Amino acid sequence: TGRVAIVTGASKGIGRGIAEVLRACGMKVYAVSRTGEYHVDLSRDDAITSFFDQVRDEAGHVDVLVNNAVGWGIEDDRDNAEWMYQPPWRAPDWWWDANFVVGVRSHYRCTNHAVRLMRGRPNAAVLFTSERLPDEPGMQEFVLDLRATAVQRMVALYALHLKPRAIASVLLYPGFTRTESIDRSFRTRSKYFEDWTEERYFAETASPHYAGRAAAALLASG
Repeated sequence: TGRVAIVTGASKGIGRGIAEVLRACGMKVYAVSRTGEYHVDLSRDDAITSFFDQVRDEAGHVDVLVNNAVGWGIEDDRDNAEWMYQPPWRAPDWWWDANFVVGVRSHYRCTNHAVRLMRGRPNAAVLFTSERLPDEPGMQEFVLDLRATAVQRMVALYALHLKPRAIASVLLYPGFTRTESIDRSFRTRSKYFEDWTEERYFAETASPHYAGRAAAALLASG
């Protein structure tokens, strides 16, 4: 109670799961997305600055930031994107910007703003989500691999800078999660899931709230 969390990319999927669990634990949660409770265009620096000014005026501090946004636009129908997992020159130009402007740059901008509001707060933390483990061999999708690798390096570098300020920088790897898009792919039996049974699907995937419980456990442990 009394702790303030900001979760980006929180309108659905893992971000929504984390936001809902942290709220259930008693935190005041700013669930940030283009379409959710707090509408913020994370591709615009002025929108990010304005949002953090609002948080400062309303809450006075921040205890937790979860950088989860990736920036995939409504034009991204990955179930039907034939260029996915193909050589990078086949991908549309917007795919790079969708991943890096929001999926990397906004993490940098949001973290810098949040840290200023974490000063003196006990057990403050910045969490980053990623679909790629640090020691995992290269993914087949060129841009996704580069973005995930950049985020992992960002987590490590922020950890070095934030340690003297007693602020944690942590990479959270949710694993294969039943997000809305993954669930839709399974229900429509897309190419990846065409031979999967219901039992296998639930055995090999996790609920979006699982990531939220992991985040809550990390934060509770101090």
